[in-house]
Amino acid sequence: MKDYLEYENARNKAHAELYAKLLKKAFGDCEVMIGHHLTFEFRGELSTENEIPSADTMMFCHELMGKVFGDKAGLVMRSLALVPASGRDELLADYYNRFVALKE
Repeated sequence: MKDYLEYENARNKAHAELYAKLLKKAFGDCEVMIGHHLTFEFRGELSTENEIPSADTMMFCHELMGKVFGDKAGLVMRSLALVPASGRDELLADYYNRFVALKE
């Protein structure tokens, strides 16, 4: 049986840099900590800690993905849904590099 907890922890660790880029692009100037959950907090403000329970929750959040990918968010999310979780991060990084990073 797949150890889902270990898999998720390893996935988050391996792709922490990508997840941090996405969170900062969506929410602006925030501190990001990737552990078992994807956590972010805005600087200098109290009670602003927030967390996303998993990478997949982030990838299929219409609000967050809309902020990152704009009108391409639907295309990105549909494409990610067709790929097993083990391949989503690489595809997401490719979309980020093509649609977001090149425009910065």
